[in-house]
Amino acid sequence: MPKNILFQPLASLFSVIFSATKKSQHLLLLPILLLLSTTSWATNGLTLKDGKPFCETYKCSHILPNADSFQQSKTISLPVIEALKGGKAFAYIFLSTDLVDIPAYSGKPMVTLIAIDPKGTILNAEIVHHSEPILLVGIPESVLEVFMAQYIGKNVADKFEITSGGALSQGADQTSGSQESEILEVGGNVPIDMITGATVTAQVMDQTLITSGRMVAQALGILASDDTRIVTWHADYQPKTWDELVAEGSIGHLFVPTADLVSTADKNEAWVDIYFADVTQPVVGINMLGESGYNWAKGRAGENGKIFIVVSNGKDNYKGSGFVRGGIFERFYFQQGFNKYVFRDLSYEHLYGIKIDGAPNFKESGLFFLKEEHFDSSNLWQFYYIASHLTGETATSKIFKTYSADFQFPEKYFDLKIIEKEKGPTVIEKMWKMKLGQVTLLVLFLAFTFFLFIRRDLIRSSAKRLDTVHITILTLSVVIIGFILKSPPSMTHIYPLLHTFEDGFQLDLYLSDPIQFVFWIAIAISLIWFGRGWFCGWICPYGALHELSHRLARSILPKKYNYNFPPKIHDVLRKLRYVIFFALIGISMFSIEMAERLTEVEPFKTTWLVGIFSREWYLTLYWFALFGIGLFIYRFFCRYLCPLGALFSLASFFQIDRIKRYDFCDTCNVCEVSCDSMSINHKGEINRYECYSCFECEQAYHDNEVCPPLVYLKKGKLERISEADLKTIQERLKNSKKPQGGCGKGNT
Repeated sequence: MPKNILFQPLASLFSVIFSATKKSQHLLLLPILLLLSTTSWATNGLTLKDGKPFCETYKCSHILPNADSFQQSKTISLPVIEALKGGKAFAYIFLSTDLVDIPAYSGKPMVTLIAIDPKGTILNAEIVHHSEPILLVGIPESVLEVFMAQYIGKNVADKFEITSGGALSQGADQTSGSQESEILEVGGNVPIDMITGATVTAQVMDQTLITSGRMVAQALGILASDDTRIVTWHADYQPKTWDELVAEGSIGHLFVPTADLVSTADKNEAWVDIYFADVTQPVVGINMLGESGYNWAKGRAGENGKIFIVVSNGKDNYKGSGFVRGGIFERFYFQQGFNKYVFRDLSYEHLYGIKIDGAPNFKESGLFFLKEEHFDSSNLWQFYYIASHLTGETATSKIFKTYSADFQFPEKYFDLKIIEKEKGPTVIEKMWKMKLGQVTLLVLFLAFTFFLFIRRDLIRSSAKRLDTVHITILTLSVVIIGFILKSPPSMTHIYPLLHTFEDGFQLDLYLSDPIQFVFWIAIAISLIWFGRGWFCGWICPYGALHELSHRLARSILPKKYNYNFPPKIHDVLRKLRYVIFFALIGISMFSIEMAERLTEVEPFKTTWLVGIFSREWYLTLYWFALFGIGLFIYRFFCRYLCPLGALFSLASFFQIDRIKRYDFCDTCNVCEVSCDSMSINHKGEINRYECYSCFECEQAYHDNEVCPPLVYLKKGKLERISEADLKTIQERLKNSKKPQGGCGKGNT
């Protein structure tokens, strides 16, 4: 027995008396226990903001049907549910968004319910909510189930790699079943087959599951922390007074004024005045306990055990009014990182005071032992105290308040070396590495078309050359952007941008899809430079498909089947796409999910991502209706229904490089008659909001067999050419590389 402290000598006697008392109460307690067993477990478990029990909302019994009951974990501070069987925790359930917030393609996280066992093995994982456009209407939920099933049986410590080559990445119709889970060594490489058309979503689902799973595993001590801390202690004994230890931070302090709980009390009166310290190291332990007491405590704690002292004064105490032998200390606990440490009576020894010089007298004092190798004495931790007070409203009504104080052992007593664990690539890095070849192909294709627009004088010198180049680019667009990249821009890419003011600008969201990131930068530049014509007339794969099919039908069918609406009807119908655009924007402000479902007005997903015959019957019928009409009416969808085209038309207001016109164009109808998009009016003015930049009009007014001013010039009839037109012609003939130089008439 240490000389300067006196441990509880009657502890064993009290324990015997208490045990005997409990035996006589067993029959009385039985009905109460039966009653409690019929009560929802969630009374002591996690509840949602609306007050509903966590497991009632997310169906814990569905994800782990073999569990007897569920309860909130009391060992860690994370919101984790323990699944019990035979009274013991055999699994841990948690919601990914309680731990991580990783935005997916929609800008919203994938809410995933995950279950792991005490070794970190993934027992089950289900996506309970998402806002992904490709998954809301397109890829069936069964494909998600197959994707998530690949993780079951694997360990959160494994190195997962999203790959291609399996049924999911090849676009096979996965409607049932699951992929076989190969048993691999923990920590090994595990290939996960991605979902075709949803690679970003697949990467985010992977990161969401693994990141949140590893956080829980680290909190439970299953996995080591990401960084390795190597601590060298030099906290040898040296005489210290109480005030010196307090001043240097070796003793922590938490003062709770009574006035914080009872408004009429003196603000200087202590509800509780607690001092606490980690006395594992000799510099504190020997000063507080004396050498013999310290040696006894070290033996009691064990080789890797930690020793803490807690002393207090005030109206309240740290034990709690309900503390009994065999119970826990409900009024306080420690927390370090994700780990929460609650002490039981078996890890406690009573002290009858401490004899360090200058120490006050305390009403309560005790030693607490922690045999937890994951607790790091050199790292920051918190002391939490829960105060309770009767309100007086009823006999039992109370208010509860939690107070905390940080504790960091003085750094002068140890040397610290941190070895950072090599971090794996982020979702963005993975996506750019995976898509590097496709991004390169896209950049080369887009750069080539930019070059053609800038130097279009090279292709407009002959109608045949212009037509050949245009058909070639349209075909490449269908093949490269449609079939190879499967990444046509869509209204679904606009919705997250609209919510920037609500959710904040998330650059990572856009960087996570390299194809679209590059594409939209090119689109933004093109809209300012060339207007809508570059994308809508040459690059859009769906518009290209329609134009190619219309050209083919026009070459086969009689001319009477090449139909265009009368100008008045056309002027009304062309406004319909603006109505659709603003309707979708308005709906997205209230519900992105609803807007994404209604964006099926764009048949892009059906054409390139999911497949015509893999959709609901009405979407398949809609696709064939548009395609059939497009055979007879030039770009029917693009001109009258496309909401994205409406947006690009509006952006064309800022167009810099506009097609110029002659003064003579207001009396010549050559270009107006030949314009399939009806974007040239009877005055010869080009409506840039409707123009698809086919450049046939530019080619025509450089053709001395077609354009009247050039025909007159060729025949020497200069009197029939206006001075402005003559000057323009002379400028063009002088320097054909500047086709936009000086023109009499502009466009609208």
